[in-house]
Amino acid sequence: MYRRLDSGEDAVLAFEVEGTIAHSAFEEVLGDVRRAIDRFGAVRLLLRVHGWPTTETPTLGERLRFAREHHADIERYAVVGDSRAIGYLTTLADAFVDMDLRFFEIENESAAWAWLRDEGTPQEASA
Repeated sequence: MYRRLDSGEDAVLAFEVEGTIAHSAFEEVLGDVRRAIDRFGAVRLLLRVHGWPTTETPTLGERLRFAREHHADIERYAVVGDSRAIGYLTTLADAFVDMDLRFFEIENESAAWAWLRDEGTPQEASA
C-alpha cells in the first residue's frame, strides 16, 4: 500500500509505504515524481516506510534506472522509517548515489520535514 502525503509544497513530494505495493502503484509514484520534475526542474522527496515493504513484481531495475536518470533532479531525499535495516540500506545507498539522501527514525519525522524545507539542521537518526 502506498499513499501520497500532503507536503504543503508543490516541489516537495511525500509518500507513505507499507506492506505490499502493486506494480501499478509503484509506476504511479514514479509518474508523480517525473511530472513534478518536469514542472519544477527539481524536487525534494520524503518517503515514510513502515516495516519492510515489498512489491508484487521485481522492480529493482526500474528503481535503479529511475535513480540514474533523475538523480540530478532530486535535491534532497528523506527516508523516514521504523526499521533499522531501512536505515542501513539508506546509508549504504547514499554512498552510491549522487543526491542528498538521509534516513530519519520515525520519531524524528519532523526533523526530516525541516531538513527538506531548509529549516535548520536536522537531527539525523543513527543507523
